[in-house]
Amino acid sequence: MGLIRSCSPYSVAMKRKLLVISVLASALLLGGCSALGGSSGSSSGGLSGGTSSEANGSPGGEQLTAPNGAAPADGSTGRDAPTLIPGAQIVTTGTITLLAEEPSAAADSAVALTTSLGGHVDNRTEQSSGDARADLVLRIPSAKVTEAIDGLKKLATVDSVSVTATDVTAEASDIDARVTALQTSVTRLLDLMSKATNTTDLIALESTLSERQGDLDSLVAQRTALTDTIAYSSITLSIEDSSAAPVTAPGDFWTGLGTGWASLLTALAGALVAFGVALPWLVALGVIGLVVLGIVRLVTRRGRRAVPAAGSETPS
Repeated sequence: MGLIRSCSPYSVAMKRKLLVISVLASALLLGGCSALGGSSGSSSGGLSGGTSSEANGSPGGEQLTAPNGAAPADGSTGRDAPTLIPGAQIVTTGTITLLAEEPSAAADSAVALTTSLGGHVDNRTEQSSGDARADLVLRIPSAKVTEAIDGLKKLATVDSVSVTATDVTAEASDIDARVTALQTSVTRLLDLMSKATNTTDLIALESTLSERQGDLDSLVAQRTALTDTIAYSSITLSIEDSSAAPVTAPGDFWTGLGTGWASLLTALAGALVAFGVALPWLVALGVIGLVVLGIVRLVTRRGRRAVPAAGSETPS
């Protein structure tokens, strides 16, 4: 019993120490777990953010937006969205070549089509002698260019079509800005002229005003011409005679035989035409030759008769 009582205070102290140590260990474990939980949460947040950005189409982690800074209306990224410039000013030009049996009639149909679409003809030339053809320059409203080209293709056989669209938005904006600046300058010069009291200053202001006004008029004329080319597309239409179109080379024996026979007949026909043209000249030359030949024979006969007569008169 004495031994048990003497050991009990020691055992109680040990129990207290163990309890304190266990409490401290538990506190340390809880702190470490909370720290690990925060770091894992932040790392998971970074990973989720990177995944989100990659899902939005940005592998670098950057959010893609539309050019104006707003998100696209269809929910797609700015990289996938088409780049559309509202209010773009386009100049459309085209060249069309057609083959028709009657180029003049096809040209009349092209003019009628252009007029029905609200356009007009800038130039028209026709050639009836030799290889018949017709050349036209058509001005068609830009909104109806596709309809006009489709209609022109139906008039005759299409040989070639070429259409070019040029964006002149920057050029038009530059001219507009220069016109605005010159108008402001002209207004200020007029105001200064109304307040000028010195003759020298007035003359200088008038000279500058004249120069600025000339530049302004030139720019206004350029803008008007550009506006016209934007509003009305220019289509150059060439209509050639289909009979004058080049013939393709024969591909087999019978086609070659037919081509050779046709060329022979053509050559004979050409030779007959040439003979018909030369026949009157040949007849005239023949008549002249007969007359000359008759005169030569007559002179020769007379010479022969004169020689014996002269020989008989000489003494033996």
